[in-house]
Amino acid sequence: MVDHLSLQSNLDITSRDRRCVQLAGLLHDLGHGPFSHVFDGQFIPRARPGYQWKHEDASELMFEAMLAENEIDLPRKDVEFVRDLIAGVDRHPQNKEKPYLFEIVANKQNGIDVDKYDYIVRDTHQVGGDKCNLAALRLIRSSRVIGNHIAYSNKDITNVFLLFQERWSLHKRVYTHHAAKAIEYMVVDALLAADPYLKISEQIDDPQRYVFLTDSILEEIERSTQPELSIARELVFRLRTRSLYKCVDILYLHPDEEKQIKLLVTSERIAHEANRIRTQELKTLESSEVTTDDVIVDWTYVHFGMRDRNPIELVLFYGKHNPNKARHARPEDYSRTFPTQFAEVNLRVFTRDRSLYGLVQAGFRSIIRQTPFKPTEEASRNVSVANTPIQSTLALPNEVVTGSGGRLYEGNPFTLVPPSFAGSSGSPKLNSKRVLRPHKSHSSLSGTSPAHGPGESIGLSLTSIETSPVGQTKREREEEGEDDGASKKVRRE
Repeated sequence: MVDHLSLQSNLDITSRDRRCVQLAGLLHDLGHGPFSHVFDGQFIPRARPGYQWKHEDASELMFEAMLAENEIDLPRKDVEFVRDLIAGVDRHPQNKEKPYLFEIVANKQNGIDVDKYDYIVRDTHQVGGDKCNLAALRLIRSSRVIGNHIAYSNKDITNVFLLFQERWSLHKRVYTHHAAKAIEYMVVDALLAADPYLKISEQIDDPQRYVFLTDSILEEIERSTQPELSIARELVFRLRTRSLYKCVDILYLHPDEEKQIKLLVTSERIAHEANRIRTQELKTLESSEVTTDDVIVDWTYVHFGMRDRNPIELVLFYGKHNPNKARHARPEDYSRTFPTQFAEVNLRVFTRDRSLYGLVQAGFRSIIRQTPFKPTEEASRNVSVANTPIQSTLALPNEVVTGSGGRLYEGNPFTLVPPSFAGSSGSPKLNSKRVLRPHKSHSSLSGTSPAHGPGESIGLSLTSIETSPVGQTKREREEEGEDDGASKKVRRE
């Protein structure tokens, strides 16, 4: 991208500028720890509460360490420039760097940067998707600098929107998938259990140690024999055997609704309510008592990249008849089929003890039924009744309206189970034995959070292997000469 912009004659982009931007592009994710955003977004905040640290900080630290270790004599002004490009913020205004160069690697203005191009294409491929339709090269070629900001052709408004939509899609379908979130919580629990013995969280302050901290930390725990790591080993074993934490329920909320109920929906309240229900039914009296540690309340913010704002509104565009004047697009300048809401909160409840599935769900739904949601102006404005030619005659009790105009959610009827329900045998379509295996490269998929951050992927793969009625895998039947070639192929999820 910097090479393309350097063709714009009035910018005077030097070879030094290009070199620094290219270095920042190569180094900006160098500081990712094991399992990418899971490490800096979930593990570190719990292992070192109050400690302000993100992976970009580690990238800068490791960059400095690499220069010193390899005796690379880079001018201090260039080092500061590269570090600021990684952070996406000009922290050394006295150096008088070109402002638009800070919008290439980590764009804090509107989120369009080469980091996003890179991880969207990479992760779409890594999860087995079709060839990504992202028009990255077209956007790069239409980019030009106007008024110290990067702008794009008005013909590419839809392509810009599709970039943010693809980001949302990956977060929705992959990074925040309920199974991925369950695995993330298990990995974090394993790392926290091992941290007092292995001092994992301390390594972020020492680049000489941190450089060796990779996804292989799980295998190090798995190989260990020390009694201090027994809890962590058990969690890794559960990961390998697919005995994951279970997502018992989910609600999709407007961000304003999260603010209304976040203090009311807690692990403590769910456990208390579940135990109350447990004593009222004969089928659940023999169940274990639900503890706070059995319940995880997960609030995941899923958005198009700029929180609840329309990302198109933050991007500058120009027209071919006036390529030196940029402005923001108005609603009438782009398709009316673009969405009007750009963020949601996924409220999910997990249980660490699969046998408590039904009780934890019942406790959560009991709290939700007691919690009226006040309708927000924005949410009400964007809710419409679908005009479909065929209307269902079955009334599903998703929610009821209270006399005060608020809403009481009854819960998702598709996921409802009785309080005595003690775990699922899986989807009826996937009645097979499943084994969790690490990627050979031990490399992470994710590039951003949820929200990238979201955490989006942890470098573990799930292989579903067809089994015979007596539990043999296809490979075992082939080795014994009993497979007739009619078995289905190994299926990747």
